[in-house]
Order: sequence, then structure tokens, then C-alpha cells
Amino acid sequence: MSPHPLRISSPTRWLRTWGPVAALLVVVAVASMIIVTGLRSSPTPPARPLLVSSGDWAPFVGPELPDGGPVTKLVVEVLSRSGYRPEISYTSWTLAEERVRSGASLGMFPMVASASRRADLLLSDPLIDFEYVLFYHRRAGAPAVSTPADLAALRVGGIAGYDYWAELDAAVGELVEFPSTADGFQALADGRVDLLAEGLLSGRAALADPTFAGDAADFGYLPGDNPLVHSVQGLHFMMADTPEAAIVMRKFNRALAEMRRTDEYADLVADLVPAASREVTLTPVGDTGLVELRDAAGRLVLLAPRGTRAQVLAWPDAFLDAAKEPTGRILVRVKVSNGPAQGRVLYVDARALLLTEEGS
Repeated sequence: MSPHPLRISSPTRWLRTWGPVAALLVVVAVASMIIVTGLRSSPTPPARPLLVSSGDWAPFVGPELPDGGPVTKLVVEVLSRSGYRPEISYTSWTLAEERVRSGASLGMFPMVASASRRADLLLSDPLIDFEYVLFYHRRAGAPAVSTPADLAALRVGGIAGYDYWAELDAAVGELVEFPSTADGFQALADGRVDLLAEGLLSGRAALADPTFAGDAADFGYLPGDNPLVHSVQGLHFMMADTPEAAIVMRKFNRALAEMRRTDEYADLVADLVPAASREVTLTPVGDTGLVELRDAAGRLVLLAPRGTRAQVLAWPDAFLDAAKEPTGRILVRVKVSNGPAQGRVLYVDARALLLTEEGS
């Protein structure tokens, strides 16, 4: 036997010393590759379904409107961009609020931010702004309202489930409630109330509805910016005040802010005026034989060929409320849809408007 034991070769010693470590590193690397490959190949998890409540309030929302109405389309798009899959349930406004407070629905829209709702619900940033007015029947005449006492002396109707603006609530106290806007207008026609508080657009939509037997021309609304008779309110998406809902609301507001900067948002808001009543063809009314496009002061800006199409951005009061006889030329604000001036927002003489038939 050799007096000197055999020495382990350097490679063998390295394997015994570092082999286990190297093997472990290989296992970790392979496992990591498997996990990364699995994550890449796994489909994106499906959006979480959310039950959301709303009501029937043309032209904003409603089961009979295309895609549930422009505000429904907006809320669905914002929630989708936030990573959720909304399921809309239409019911009464009172029941919609009860469902949210009880947890049966995650959210509700479009709602006014009243003090009672602000106290215990989460409110989104405004979806859109809209006008509240007080309608009257022309047969009875327009009541004179300049002070809270004037309003308190009148019978003012409202819609069940609505929250109105503070100045109206303080002056009137108890509104005469009706289950629907159509019922409120019928009560106004019957003389059971003197005024009806309703949104300007939604009120006009109800009066134009073929199911309403009355003549829209028989109704007007009190003019002016007196807060007793007029208010501009934001419409909101609302949720119960819980930590989970707060996470959803933060995502919702971020997506809404991004959405409001897009043309898609502008198109949705424009849809609050039915397309069939906005699309017009422009015809010449002067001696030039061409369409005259003007600025707000009536100064000529551009000429356009006969047959130029446009979208009416705001109908003049003379077309909506004939209580006062118009004086001078009526200018209509339009956005040109085709031709050399496509995309321009200008004004035309009202006599140049030719309504486009639906489907043409």
C-alpha cells in the first residue's frame, strides 16, 4: 500500500463540492421556464361580471333605446375598460337605489348627487351634465316665479325616485309624485299640478313619444337661470361605500377621464339628441345658389355646394318653444359632415335646413 493516499482529481472534487448547487440551479431554471411558458400560453382571465341597475329615462337610458341609450353605452364602455363585464338590470329608480344599498347590485346610474346619496354612497366623477327645468301647460299660462314664496304657493309635481336640486326642495318641501314622466305631464294637462320638475331633454323625449296622447306644443318651461326654476346637474355612477367598491370606483374614474378625452365620448353625448332629428341637408337660400356658412355673428365664412350635409348641434329656441315670435334671421349651429368644409362647426340660416329622412 502506498504511504501516500490517492488524491482526488480536481474535476471530481469540483463535482462533489459544486454539483448539488449546479443541479439546484438547473432545476430552478427549468421550473422558471415552465412557469413563464405557462403564463404566456394561459388565456387572459375573463372580465369579472358586475350587476348594475338603471331605470327607464329616455333619451339617457332605457331598455327600449339602442344599446340601452347613450349613457348606458358610456357606463358599459368605462366599466369594460376598467376590466369588468357589466350586466345591466332595468328597474324603478327607487328599487335601483335599494338594490345598491342592500348589495344586490354593485352600482346604479345615472343618478343626481343629492345630499342623502353623498352621505353614504360612492359617487363617480360626472358622466354628463344635464338641465332640470319646470314645465307648465300653456292653457294655464306660465306661473310667475321669482321668490321661494311664489314656488311654495304652487302645486309642483315630480317623478318618484328622483332627487331634485336643493333650491327647489327648500322652496316646495313636498312634491306631488308621479310614477313616470308621462303621468306627470298628463297631470299637468289635467290641471292637477301647476308645474312639473323634469330634465329638459327627458321631458321633451316624453312629450315626443307616440305613446303620450298630448300635444308637445301645449307644454313650455319656465325660462331663465333663476335656481328656483332651473338647475344644471351632473349624472353619476354610484356604489355602496365599501372598500371593495372604492377599488372599482377608482378604476372607473380613471377610465372615464380617459374616455372623456376621446371622440367616442363626444359622439355618445351627441347621441342624446336623436340622430334622425340632427341630420340635415343644406340648401341655398341666397342669390349665390350656394350654401352660406357663417360665424355666430352672422358674418360669411365659407361657401358650400348645394346638398352639403351637416349635424345640428343645437336647435334654436324658435324651433322648440314658439311662445315668443322670433325677430331677425335665425341661425343654427351645425357641424359639416361632407364636402370641402367637412368637420367645420359654423352657422347657417335656418331656412337652409332640409331634414334628412330616416334611413336615407
